[in-house]
Amino acid sequence: MTDDPSTGSPSTPPGTPPQTEQSPGSYTPPGWNLPPPTGWTAPAASPWGDTPGGSGFTPPSYSWTPTPSSPRPGSAGRPLRIVAAIAATVLIGAAAGVAIAFATRSPEPQTPSGTSTTTPQALFNDAVNATRTAAGFHYVSHSTGSEPQTFVGDAGPSGGRQVITFDSTYGTEQFTPLLVSGIVYFQGNTPALEDQLGVAASSAPALQSKWVSVSQGDGPYSVLEPGITVSDQASELLLDPAAASRVTTQNGVDAYRITGSVPAQQGGVTGTAHLDITSATHQPLTYVTAELVGGVSLTSTTTFSGWGTAPTVTAPSGTVAWSTLGATEPPGGYGQGGTGGGTGGGTATPSPTGSTI
Repeated sequence: MTDDPSTGSPSTPPGTPPQTEQSPGSYTPPGWNLPPPTGWTAPAASPWGDTPGGSGFTPPSYSWTPTPSSPRPGSAGRPLRIVAAIAATVLIGAAAGVAIAFATRSPEPQTPSGTSTTTPQALFNDAVNATRTAAGFHYVSHSTGSEPQTFVGDAGPSGGRQVITFDSTYGTEQFTPLLVSGIVYFQGNTPALEDQLGVAASSAPALQSKWVSVSQGDGPYSVLEPGITVSDQASELLLDPAAASRVTTQNGVDAYRITGSVPAQQGGVTGTAHLDITSATHQPLTYVTAELVGGVSLTSTTTFSGWGTAPTVTAPSGTVAWSTLGATEPPGGYGQGGTGGGTGGGTATPSPTGSTI
């Protein structure tokens, strides 16, 4: 564009259509007064008394009728300002680095139930591992039947204590074994001294208030030492798991109950059992067995608590070494209740070793 030297105003480029002078205060954009599209018919008279062909509203002189064009498939009747608004939104979102989606995302796939972590065998393995690797715990076991017995213990990784009571042909045995630095310290009443340590009946009463040290290699050691540590307790959770279900304990704890059978042991005796473990940590809560021995029903219930608490066990002072007692293995073996069995008639009295707790 160049200036007209005669007027000092920009000259009109060649070929530009002549522009109509506008009166002051009015403006009509180019193309706003185009003829209506082909086939267009003015609407009938409105209910408000407008002139036929009117719309109830008289537009100002700058109204605009768009040039007719064929609508794109799927876009007929959509207001242009909505399309423009959506387009602007997309552009703004893209400029801001925000991905805009107009579709609903499908929900994330859910993990199917019955995964390996909740199968009976997997849960049981977790429970055994939690017991074996625990810093410590407390347990109480009660058995009923012809030979009732009670075990109260505190187990740690390398030591612990037990308080044991049961009936045998020697009488009601009561004794406490401590495991400290690989040595078992034993204190018990006369029946226990006779059965567990092989002390003569004439010598046993004088030893009731004393602690007897039993070292590795001593006759009773292999009977007294097993069962005291967390690892020993884990090995005494005897169960062939068959099923598992969610339960709520009497204390309101959410738990898994693992049911199954007791593996054959001690002369082929079998039975049923279930183990309740916490749903969160899989630590044992209760272990229950039911067995039939010689036609007599035996049940045992063990409860666990105090997980993570290691027992503080120290060697007692003024101990007497077992090797100095002149003790000999009793009939039937150490801790076996003597010849003829316990009060149940013919069955060896259970000891901490191999007992079902």
